[in-house]
Amino acid sequence: MGSFLNTDVVIIGAGPAGCASAAALSQLGHSVLLVDAGQDRGKQLAGELLHPPGVEDLRTLGFGPALEACAGQPVLGFAVVDTRREQRTTQLTYNGSSQGLSLEHARFVSSLLEAVERLPRVTVWRKTRLTELHRNNAEGVEFTVVCGGEQRQVRTPLLVAADGRNSFVRKLLGIQERHERLSSMVGVTVDARALPHAGHGHIFIGGNAPVLAYAIEDGVARVMVDIPLGSTAKQLHASPELLNGVPQPLRGAILEALERETPRMASNDTRLPQRVTQGRVVLVGDAAGCCHPVSASGMASGISDAMALQQSLRESLNNVPRALRRYVQRRRSAQRTRIAMASALYQAFSIQREDMDALRTGLLRYWEESTTGGRNSMELLSTRETRMWVMAREYMRVVGYGIGALTSEAFSHQRRDFETLMRAGTGLVTSAFPHLQGSARGGLEDAFTAFSAGREWRR
Repeated sequence: MGSFLNTDVVIIGAGPAGCASAAALSQLGHSVLLVDAGQDRGKQLAGELLHPPGVEDLRTLGFGPALEACAGQPVLGFAVVDTRREQRTTQLTYNGSSQGLSLEHARFVSSLLEAVERLPRVTVWRKTRLTELHRNNAEGVEFTVVCGGEQRQVRTPLLVAADGRNSFVRKLLGIQERHERLSSMVGVTVDARALPHAGHGHIFIGGNAPVLAYAIEDGVARVMVDIPLGSTAKQLHASPELLNGVPQPLRGAILEALERETPRMASNDTRLPQRVTQGRVVLVGDAAGCCHPVSASGMASGISDAMALQQSLRESLNNVPRALRRYVQRRRSAQRTRIAMASALYQAFSIQREDMDALRTGLLRYWEESTTGGRNSMELLSTRETRMWVMAREYMRVVGYGIGALTSEAFSHQRRDFETLMRAGTGLVTSAFPHLQGSARGGLEDAFTAFSAGREWRR
């Protein structure tokens, strides 16, 4: 085997999480090699909405000018449009003066990557792929990459895998995962004027599954339609009921876009790796777990992982094994909570069953009638609130509003028989159990983490 290139950190994957990790670790004084496979991001359907915490983290990392260069659109919050209730809209705004950004994905990543290339301690290898992992132990990581048809050997004390939800690094390490395919997503662009609420991300929930939409540049909006597994974009023409939740003129604009452009496709998955570190390798971003995009939390979460890794290394005085233990502890609650949030929202908006219908009604009532409902939900949705017990508490409040809706229906005009209402109520209450169990388990894990961290600091 030939001579090795030695560098403090190697990051595989140059998406938002990888670029953020490169900037974060270079701020600690490390020499960083960022490896970019060079795929055509202009054909990908990927994250394009960045919640306020993600915007703030990128500015902290020095990406302010890069964000300005993206021509991103400010996002004040979300408009949840229910066409089953005569297009009744619930607007949820970020708290305080916070704003998110929606950005065309390829332009966004290109801007981040150009900014990273200007950093003094970062080297970027474009169109380069990791092909073989030779060693991963206490002495470091050794591997081979192919760049321009030439093999290169690299050695590093820390390898960061930011190579997405289908992470090749994760597969090389043999890390098992819980993988559930939920549905597919079709993405097209339309005139932004077709969206009814300017400055907001849109969630249309009147159909069989949610439809997401937001402006990604001046005058242009991305619309993403959730379709059943195994379906294709052609299904939107063959099965127009898939667009039942979308009001006109947006529905017509989507159908026109399908004729005008090649739609982008992606699968919607939940992926939960059994571990996010192994030896001297650490997973960040979607490589470390992903969920349905209804919460639009993926990019903010990946950038938060970069910040958590930076803080863990700083606290551990660059002791890599100790830092990776801290990283696992630091990100666990946030990851658990955001995936539970996305799962709960997707089930409420897509499962056509009496109990989920009651949950959806309870959620809308909670947002509209409670003085704190919208604010609390947006804290969770934006990833600013990361505690699982808060997620469980909010879910139980929504269940309460759903039970109230079923009770009022039972005593109004008996629109449904009593047995159906009881079945819906039982299912509604039962749906809260996984979140309560997750909250209890998370509380124990967090307590153990705090205890272990205290012992480690005292050593």
